[in-house]
Amino acid sequence: MALSRAVGCWLLLPQVAAVGGIGTPNVTNQTRNSTERGPVFGGEATKVAFSAWLSTWRNIYAHSNSSVVPTLDDADLPQVFHGKTARTVSADGGAATKGVVTEGMGYAMMVEGMMASQGDGWALDLSLGLARAWLGMVHGAEKDEEPLGGAMEQNGNASRVDSWPYGVSAIPGQEKNSGPAGVATWKFPRKECYGLSNTSDPCHGSATDGDEDAVLGLVYMAPALNYSAAFVDIVIRSIISFASADLGFPDLYRTLPDGRRVYVPKLGSQWGGLTPPGGKFVRERHVPDWCYSPAYFAPAHYRIFRDFAKDNWKPEYDEYLPPHLNGSKTSMQQLADAFDGAILAGYNILYYSSCESGSVSNWVGVKAPCSDNDTLACEGVPWTHTPYVGEEKGNCSASGTGWGMFGSEGSRMPWRVAMDYILYTEESENVRMYGRDGKFDSSIKFNARHYLNRFVTQYKRFGKCDGGKLGDCDCDYGGCKPNNTQAIELCPAFEVQESDKGPTPSHRAPGLVCDNVPHYGQSWWAGFMSWPTFTSFIAPYTENVTTDDGTIIQALSTEEQTMWLESLANLCDFDDFNDEGFWKIHGALCQKNYFHLSQEVISAMMMSGSLPSVKKNTEKHKKSKQDVKQQKSNEEAQEEEEAHDVVVKVEVDAYASAGSIEAPRQRFTLAIPLLSLGLIGAIAGLAETARRRHASRRSTPGPAELSRLIEDDGSPRNVLPISSDS
Repeated sequence: MALSRAVGCWLLLPQVAAVGGIGTPNVTNQTRNSTERGPVFGGEATKVAFSAWLSTWRNIYAHSNSSVVPTLDDADLPQVFHGKTARTVSADGGAATKGVVTEGMGYAMMVEGMMASQGDGWALDLSLGLARAWLGMVHGAEKDEEPLGGAMEQNGNASRVDSWPYGVSAIPGQEKNSGPAGVATWKFPRKECYGLSNTSDPCHGSATDGDEDAVLGLVYMAPALNYSAAFVDIVIRSIISFASADLGFPDLYRTLPDGRRVYVPKLGSQWGGLTPPGGKFVRERHVPDWCYSPAYFAPAHYRIFRDFAKDNWKPEYDEYLPPHLNGSKTSMQQLADAFDGAILAGYNILYYSSCESGSVSNWVGVKAPCSDNDTLACEGVPWTHTPYVGEEKGNCSASGTGWGMFGSEGSRMPWRVAMDYILYTEESENVRMYGRDGKFDSSIKFNARHYLNRFVTQYKRFGKCDGGKLGDCDCDYGGCKPNNTQAIELCPAFEVQESDKGPTPSHRAPGLVCDNVPHYGQSWWAGFMSWPTFTSFIAPYTENVTTDDGTIIQALSTEEQTMWLESLANLCDFDDFNDEGFWKIHGALCQKNYFHLSQEVISAMMMSGSLPSVKKNTEKHKKSKQDVKQQKSNEEAQEEEEAHDVVVKVEVDAYASAGSIEAPRQRFTLAIPLLSLGLIGAIAGLAETARRRHASRRSTPGPAELSRLIEDDGSPRNVLPISSDS
C-alpha cells in the first residue's frame, strides 16, 4: 500500500478497511425555498473538462483490437453494421485486468451513443464498432451454436426463461440477417477466469452494471440511425433481455403489503438480488446469497427502457417477451411495470444503504426468501435487514471490494442518480418510500434530489473553502494560477484517514460511516471516488439544513451552484491539453487510466449539461397521429354510413284535393339518420300529427311543411332532404 502526503489529507488510493465509529450528522430541520428549480449545470470550465476527458477516454478504444471477443459476419447483422470495424475497450485494474469486460464496454457504448444522438459523426462510427463487438459478445459462441448470452453451454439456455439460469439473456431475431441481441458474458477471453474466485470454469454470466449501460448506449444510437427498423428490433430485444436476465422479469419479484411488485436488480444473470440459494434456479457456485450492489441501480436507464419500449412497440415484438413459468404470456405493459418496480425497490434500498453524507455501501443484503427455493415470487420486503444479509446480520461482497463501505462499486451511485434527476426531474422527485416492514411511510423524505443534496451538505459543512465563491478555493501562495482549485481544501469533507503525522493532522470526516455504511472505504483522492460526487451539484439545493449540532447550512442560488461546478472542474488543469502541451492534464484528482477515466468523463458530461435526452421517433409519432386521425375519420364515416343505412320510413297517406275530386294517393318516405332512440319517438309523433292534420284538412303536406313539423316538434333541425316516390 503506497501512501503519499499532501498537506492535510492522505493520498490513499488502495482500499482502507478501517471500521468506523463516527456517527451520522442528523438533519433536524429543513426549510425549503418557495421557488423550485430544475437541474443546474456548470459553465465553460465544465465544458472544457468534458471535452478533454472525452478525448482522453476515446484513446482506450478508438484504435482497439477486437480479436479477443467473438465476432459476427456482415450476413448476420443488419445493414447499418456492414463494413464497420468492431471495437473493444481495453480495461485494466482489478477483475478487468487482461481482457475486455462488459463494464468498460457499457461505459463506452453509453457515452458514444449519447454523443452520436447529438449528431457527432465520429461518435456514431465508434458506437457502431462497439455495438458490433457487443453483439458478438452476446452470441459468445461458435457461429452455428446457440447464443451464450448470460448462460453456460453445458447446462443452460440463454433464450429460454425456464432453463437455468432464470431469465432470457439472448433473443434471436426474426429476420435472417439479425443475430441474437441481449446481454453478454461479463469478460472475454473467457479463459481469463480460470482460477478466478476458486473456480475452474471459464468466465460465465452477465454483469448487470455493464449490461444496463451498454443497452442504454443502443437506445441512444437509435435516433442517430433514424430509427432504422432493423436496429430498433435489436434494441427492443436487448431491453427485454436485460429486464429478464438482470431484473428477473417476469417471475422473480416480491409483493409489498400494498400489493406493489418490486424487482431487485441482480448482480448478473446468474446471481445476486432475489436469486434463490437453492432449487432449479439456484445462484451460481462460489458467490454469496442475497447480495446486492446499490450502485448497480440505474433509475434513469430503467425509465428510458420503459419509455422506448412503449414508444416503439410493434405487435410482432410480443413474440420476444418471455412467458411466465406457468406458460401464460406476458405483455409490454407488464415489462414496463417491471421497470417501475425496479425503480421503486432501488430507491428504497438506497435509503437503507447510505449515510447522510451520501456515502453508500459497495454491497448490501436483500434477503427476502419465499417458502421454498423453487418459488420465485412471493410476499416480502427486500430491504427489511439491509445493509445486512438477513436477521442474522450476515454480509456479502464480490469483485475484491468490501461490504458495508463506500468504495469503487458504490462510487458510481451519485452520477446514476444525477442522471435520473436531469432526465426525469419530476418522476425522480416523486419516490414512494416504505418502512422496513414494507408499509408506506410518508415521514420518510427521500428522492433523487435529497440523495444528491447529501453530498452538497457534506462539502459545504466540512470543506475548507466555498466553491460557490469565485476564487475561494484557489491556492494562496505565490505562483498560483487563477481559478485553479486546490483539492487539499475540499478533501476534509470525505477524509477517511486519521493521522497526527505531518504539518497538518488528518481527521476522518463525520458522516462517512453510519448504521447503513458501518466501515470506512476508499480515499476521495481517487478520481473514481471524487468525480462522481461532483455531479451532486446539478440538483437544486433549495433547503436550509440545520444539523444536530446547530450548524445551519444555507441553501444555494443557481449562480452559486454553477460556480461550485466550475470550481470542481478547475481541480484539473487542462491548459496543456493540446499539441504543444502533449495533451497533458495536471492535477491530483486527474488520473488517466481506465476506471478513473470512465468516471471522470461520465461525471463531466453531466456537470457540463452535455447529457442529452433520447430523441423521439418522430416518424413513428407522425404516423401515430396520422393513424389516430385516419381512424377517427374512418369511425366517423362508418357512423355516418350506418346512420344512412338505418332510416325511419314514415308513410303518410296524403290526399291531394281538387274540389270534390279525390287526388291520387301519394306515398312520402322521410329518411332521417337514426341518431338516437328518442328520435324514433319524435318521427312516430310526426306521422301521427300528419295523419290528424290530413284528416282535418285533407290537404297534402309538402316536403317543406314536413320539415316545419319536425322543427315545431322540437327535434333536431339538421335533417336530410325528404324524398318522395310515386
